[in-house]
Amino acid sequence: MSGLTISSTLANAALTPLQQFSQEILKQLDAASTGKSINSASDNPSGLAIYNTLTAQANGFTAASQNVSTANDAVSVADGALQQTQQGLQSLNAIAVQASNDFLSPADRADLQTVANQLVQQINTNAQNANFNGAPLLQGNFAGATPAQAPAATTTSNATLSDGSDLANAPTAAANAQAGAITISVNAGSGSNPPTAQVTFTSTATGQTSTVTTSATAGSTVSVNGTQVTLGNFTNADAGDDATVQVQAATPATQGQAANVQSGASEGATTAVNLPNGTAAANYIQNIDLSSSASAATAQGQIQEAISSVSTARAQLGAQSQALTNQGNNDDTEAVNLTASASNIGDADEAQVSKELASLRTQQQISLSTLQNANTALGYLNRFFNVAA
Repeated sequence: MSGLTISSTLANAALTPLQQFSQEILKQLDAASTGKSINSASDNPSGLAIYNTLTAQANGFTAASQNVSTANDAVSVADGALQQTQQGLQSLNAIAVQASNDFLSPADRADLQTVANQLVQQINTNAQNANFNGAPLLQGNFAGATPAQAPAATTTSNATLSDGSDLANAPTAAANAQAGAITISVNAGSGSNPPTAQVTFTSTATGQTSTVTTSATAGSTVSVNGTQVTLGNFTNADAGDDATVQVQAATPATQGQAANVQSGASEGATTAVNLPNGTAAANYIQNIDLSSSASAATAQGQIQEAISSVSTARAQLGAQSQALTNQGNNDDTEAVNLTASASNIGDADEAQVSKELASLRTQQQISLSTLQNANTALGYLNRFFNVAA
């Protein structure tokens, strides 16, 4: 029995590594067929955890990049609509200039007013039709927080008097100043009566014009709904001259909602997109009056303010678009780097797998030869199993 025991021991010694080599060969075949070095949790437990974490982060950055791209597309749509609005405002301004002409007939003014009304309506239509996947872009839904605005009075047109001074001087808007346009017109005096100035106010909110005074004297300071304007030293030689002061009322800070998109892989990594209100009312041009040269001058002030406001809004959209583009590029870079890191852990090295397979198969052949020699020494295979048992 000593000979049988020795042969059995040799057979078992050959069989154990043979089984191990077979398992390793199967593992390497899995890696070669799937391209993955980790095909089950038992292959590399800690490596699998790291691989899944890196893959989740990479997928998150890829999805965030898509979010940013979508937001950038929405900003582009909004800017395109505002570009059309800007063109409409330029046309509206040209019509207001054309209406500042005392040689126009009532029919002419009616025609100009009709065109102006159509342009204002088109500006509203631009704002209403600007949407992205059903989300309104230019109706103030995503205007975001806006800072408080102090009242302001700006002289938009000013006649130079015969003595070289200006008709309207040092306009100052108080905290309670109403939004609108102040128009000053010089009327010649008669006999011993000196020339006076007529001051009117056109409300931005209602479009209504009211007369503040018809007898303002040269060099006096007039108060118009919270705004003070000092008049120049006009004379009869300045009769017919006029000036316009555009007043913006104070506005409080608002905490409006912005459009938010997740722009990073982690929770809370969001970017706010602010979209302006592009309606005629928001730009204070809902009431354009071209019924007289004076009202046309007032309209020009309103329109110029709107042109400035839309230009600022487009500049802000452009800045946001650049920021979103940079964020998207950063997301793409992060996704590529994280994917590469995960690949280093989870992907199989095909060359190394091929080399390992060749080595394992060689060792398998050696084990098979050893087992064959052990079986031969026993005389036949069944007896070997019986002894091994």
